[in-house]
Amino acid sequence: MREWLFRSFVFAAVWTLASGPGLAHASEPVGDETFEGTFNCLKPAGAADTAPIICQSQINPALPTFDFSLAWHDDKATGLRILDRIDIRRSGDAAPFETLTGIVAKLPPSIANIGFEVLDLNFDGFLDIRVMRAAPAGEDKSYQNWLWSNEEGKFVAAPGLDDIVSPKFDADDQEIVSRIAKGDTKTTDVYAYDGITPVLIHREIDRTSGGACLRTFYDRVEDELRKTGTGACKDE
Repeated sequence: MREWLFRSFVFAAVWTLASGPGLAHASEPVGDETFEGTFNCLKPAGAADTAPIICQSQINPALPTFDFSLAWHDDKATGLRILDRIDIRRSGDAAPFETLTGIVAKLPPSIANIGFEVLDLNFDGFLDIRVMRAAPAGEDKSYQNWLWSNEEGKFVAAPGLDDIVSPKFDADDQEIVSRIAKGDTKTTDVYAYDGITPVLIHREIDRTSGGACLRTFYDRVEDELRKTGTGACKDE
């Protein structure tokens, strides 16, 4: 009952776009890199409510709205919320068309929706999904990702993307930027997609010693990362 009430509420108050003429039932969805979709979730009613968290998103203007049902449980020993699976339905359908398992997400209750997000991770105009794996260690965040495959009509795992720490997605340049700081060393990695696989194409390493900072540059040349120069560090 809770899930169907949520659907009714969202359709009436939020997802007016999905009811526009020709949007929900177009037979040939195509990538639109200007599409900026979002998602909305119904939070548990209280600490004792362990019902699934229900999120909704229209991942492309030509596709129907999807319901994401996040099944979870509390780990009594650690106080963390553990995401068990994600059931994905087309809104109005009783049965999921896809269920994601093997999820690694253990997060404190303070992190909304057990770290679940819907966003375009590969710049193709279709929104994808990810979950945060664990509470951030400083500024570093790790995620588990699934990309929407329009050919297969489902979300597919993206292990290459999972390996990128604290990714920032630059839609203008179609690049992914990762920055990691450890002690006196800061590394900035830049990735670009080769098909569905993110490939490291550029790296900058800043090392501070004796009050001076030296930046070393690396670039992908003939399918391998090679040192291409050095210079003074610059503030980003």
